[in-house]
Amino acid sequence: MMDMKSFLNRKGMTKAELCRRLGIDPKSSVVGAYEKGRSNPSFEICEKLIPLGITAQELFGEELGDTLVGNSIAKPQLPPEIANDPDFLAGQNQALKDIEAKIEARITEKLKAKGIDL
Repeated sequence: MMDMKSFLNRKGMTKAELCRRLGIDPKSSVVGAYEKGRSNPSFEICEKLIPLGITAQELFGEELGDTLVGNSIAKPQLPPEIANDPDFLAGQNQALKDIEAKIEARITEKLKAKGIDL
């Protein structure tokens, strides 16, 4: 499920403004449907979200192994000695960065194939 609320808050953008930037009728409930997990954005919408600065975590939240709870992400329960270990946290952060880079590279490749440069 997308973490649309986090993205909008981080960008200081309203749902209506995002709709306008995506070419969606601002009266439409599609962004709310993304936010509530009732619908997933099409590839075309993802292509428009990437240049706006959405992160892979915001776009794919739950699919990256986390569970979204309200506006925050709840990590799986791990023993404190593991969850608080600096090496574990660094590895976890690096894994997320690697996934985000691969997704961004793949989307950029698809955009370039369509003649769109970022």
